[in-house]
Formats: sequence, C-alpha cells, structure tokens
Amino acid sequence: MKKRYAGLTLAVCLSLFAGCAPQNCRMVEALDGGQFVAMSRAMRPVMLKKNMVDKNGDWYSPMFPSRPSDAGKTLVDRLSPAFRFPGSRLAVAPTFRAMLTPDAKVKLEDNRAVIDQGMSRVTLELVAVTDWNNDGVDDWLVNCRVGYADTPQRFREYYLVVIDLTTPVLKPYVLMVLDHVYSRVTVRNDASGGELAETNVMEFMQGQSTMTEAADSRTVHRKLEEGSSLKQTSLSH
Repeated sequence: MKKRYAGLTLAVCLSLFAGCAPQNCRMVEALDGGQFVAMSRAMRPVMLKKNMVDKNGDWYSPMFPSRPSDAGKTLVDRLSPAFRFPGSRLAVAPTFRAMLTPDAKVKLEDNRAVIDQGMSRVTLELVAVTDWNNDGVDDWLVNCRVGYADTPQRFREYYLVVIDLTTPVLKPYVLMVLDHVYSRVTVRNDASGGELAETNVMEFMQGQSTMTEAADSRTVHRKLEEGSSLKQTSLSH
C-alpha cells in the first residue's frame, strides 16, 4: 500500500512541474491512479515505449488538467459493447445503454458506472486521459469489468482505448483482456503492442442476458509485469 500511495504522491508532485517534463514524455491525467498503475504494469513494455511512464512506473500529469465531466454517464450512453462479442451472429446493441433491460440498475459516479442487470455486473471506468496514438488529441483509457454480483472476485477485465471521442457511438480498441479468478490472473488476449482491432475473446449472448466465459485452467498464467511483445502499427506510435 505504501508503494502505491508513494507513487501517487509523486505523480501529484510531478504535475506541478509538468512544464519541465522530458521532451518525449506524454502527459497522463489519471482519474484513478490505482487503476492506471495496474494498467501500466500489465502493459509495461508499451507504456515505456510510449513514454507514458518511466522505469519506476511514475508519470507526468498536465499542469492544467481538463477532467471530462460525467464520464461514467458518457460511457453508458455512448460506448459500444461490441468488443465483448466479436463475430457474434446475434445483433449487438449499439451502446451499453441500449443493452439495459427494465430491471437494470445503473449507479453513476464522476468517471465510473456500475450496471447491475439480473445476476451480471458490468463496471465501466475512465481510468486516464492521454494521447495514446501521439496525434495531438486526447484519448481515453477505459477499464471494463464483467462478472456476477454474487462472485465479485471472479470477473473478466478489458483494457480499452477510445481514440475518437467525437462520434455519437464510441468504438473502443481492445488493448488487453484479463481473467481474474480470486487471486489468480490470466492474460487471455494482449493486443496492446500490436494490431488494435477487436478482441478474439468473446462472451456468449443468450437472448437478452450474457454469460462470461469461464477461465481456462490450461491457459498459461503470466505475470502482469511481463506485458507484451511490440509490433509497430499506426496505433502504437
């Protein structure tokens, strides 16, 4: 815990001197410092290559941050859930809002939304604002967790990036997919350093309900710090 808080404190201090940041350093406005630390550790090679964090895992925050308002509501209203069902033969609703059934409950916070629908629970969170593809325009790093309300320690986690915030429907690219089973983490898909298109790990649709695929015990478990191999693409500059 001390290490996390020390890192967050340093990040705050660094924000005061953002104007003195290294020339190639990219600014990161972390709305959830803990989640950004987890994400940057999981995708460490890419984060280092993009100069979003240094070798110690620290980052530079902008001196005058511009935090998006109502990001949680925006994610529910405009984020496409299609990344969860690649190649699905069933029609996928255009947004998470359009997937809601009459009994669904949505809890909105500043940068976070929790959707309880039946036994399933989906958490959407804007983790950080940064220029992921180095085009001079801010992008969103988003975390999506999918699981069940009665087993909160078992869930699938998607690391996403939204690089076009101007469209009515936000279509994210999948960076990484993780399965959490209590204290065990399995990397199911890692596209963070490669072609960012859609995940090949899908959830199964059953009518209006969804079922998260169980973790495969045969999958090789990897430490989050190992990250991914690097492959140059237009979205990984």
